[in-house]
Amino acid sequence: MAFNTLEYLRDGKVDFIFRSTRYDYEHLIKNVRNAPNRLEIINGFLPKLKEELPSFCYEVTYDIPEYADYVYKSFFEDKKKKQKKLKEITPSMLNNLLNNTPLGIKLLYENFNYFMSSKGETNYIDTVIKYAFDSNNKELLHKISRHKDLHTRFIFMEYLIKNHPEQIDLIYDDITKYTTSVTYDNYEQLTFLPHLMDAKDISKLAVLLLINNRENDYEKLKEYILKEYKSNYLASELLSYRTSAKKEIREKKFDKDASALFSSSADYRYSLFLKHKDKIRQDLLKDFYKVIKYYIEEGEKFSLESIYHVGLGDLLEEWTEKYMDLSKTREYGFIGGGTTCDCYRIGDYVIKLVKTKWSYEDVICPNLYLIAKNYEEIYLRDNRGIVSGGLEVQKYLTRKANDIDPKYFRYFDLALDRLGYKRTDTLTGGSCGENTMLLDTYRDADCKDPERVPVWFRKCPLVLVDRDRIYPKDKVYIKQLRSGY
Repeated sequence: MAFNTLEYLRDGKVDFIFRSTRYDYEHLIKNVRNAPNRLEIINGFLPKLKEELPSFCYEVTYDIPEYADYVYKSFFEDKKKKQKKLKEITPSMLNNLLNNTPLGIKLLYENFNYFMSSKGETNYIDTVIKYAFDSNNKELLHKISRHKDLHTRFIFMEYLIKNHPEQIDLIYDDITKYTTSVTYDNYEQLTFLPHLMDAKDISKLAVLLLINNRENDYEKLKEYILKEYKSNYLASELLSYRTSAKKEIREKKFDKDASALFSSSADYRYSLFLKHKDKIRQDLLKDFYKVIKYYIEEGEKFSLESIYHVGLGDLLEEWTEKYMDLSKTREYGFIGGGTTCDCYRIGDYVIKLVKTKWSYEDVICPNLYLIAKNYEEIYLRDNRGIVSGGLEVQKYLTRKANDIDPKYFRYFDLALDRLGYKRTDTLTGGSCGENTMLLDTYRDADCKDPERVPVWFRKCPLVLVDRDRIYPKDKVYIKQLRSGY
């Protein structure tokens, strides 16, 4: 643009904006906001554009104090407009609002739960906490420090301990009291069963207090955690190699309570079994070995540490004992493994230690008579939805499908298509081994009425045992990992 755009806007000449490229549009907003005479410029175009191009006006004026009333009335007073506009606010924009205009604190208080939710699509919490401390807003500090969302409260406590330890006793009379839904505020309706802070959060908080010279608070929280929580993350936090801070003190604290921390560890029990046997009671080690022996006697194929580290160790132990007790045989051992999991025979069943899944659809695999039934399953996912660990339990099958008449594989695909699905993996002869087996009887099929399965399936109950890479056949874009992920 050869003409002076800022002068045009100041003089109320706005037609050129509607012909601007996206780059010019965004550059213009930046130039207006940075102009020394920005108020003069805005007053020139605002009367003409506030109806025709409100988004441009908003992006220019949202955090300018002189336009706080205009911004609020135009974009946040109406409930429908407000919901849409709130979602457009980025943490950077909120920071500008809070620090530049009284509109920021007004919006924050009116929409406090939205901005302070730890489950929201956008994380504003760090921005608000930093602003509260930087501005020394005691009302806001108190409000966040007692927030009903206990993960939000943990984030506040973590920031407080790391960045403003001198204020801990000013904000809390005893920080260890505030790890439940109780706030101790006036007129609070007390409950006999308060919600507890997440075990990972409170464990991290306890060790953070220890690192920051609050040993008494650590001891209080440790005793509380051991009493009130079924499992915890104290051992992994104390022995963590993420930080060298107070390493000697942390190790001494672990040594002092090694047996209790071993028994109650949600994620570190196998690591402790490997590396700290000499500090743990022998009876506890023997009981633990009775369960994990099924997975390590032939040499560990997939690191049990991974299953424990993602927090599935307790469930693995529970399911192992449950399905061994249900079995007629006591046989066990490693069956085989592939890219995504390793399989172990546990009596009459197979327990799969899942590393990941090729599919990261909302439904990993449909329940069909063509697919081996999962008696139990659990998958953990990262923030992208990709499976980062899991467990599955299936019946142990002995009948292989590699010598059956090839026509049954065609029947399988035709049946899968009729049910509305497609596959992206091989049924047999794959690079990672066989993906199909035969059920002992078609009556074991995963369906409500096995008597209604096709005749061919009764004769040859062929099932996919790898519950993955099955998608609706009309789905064009599938969520599947690429090879080498």
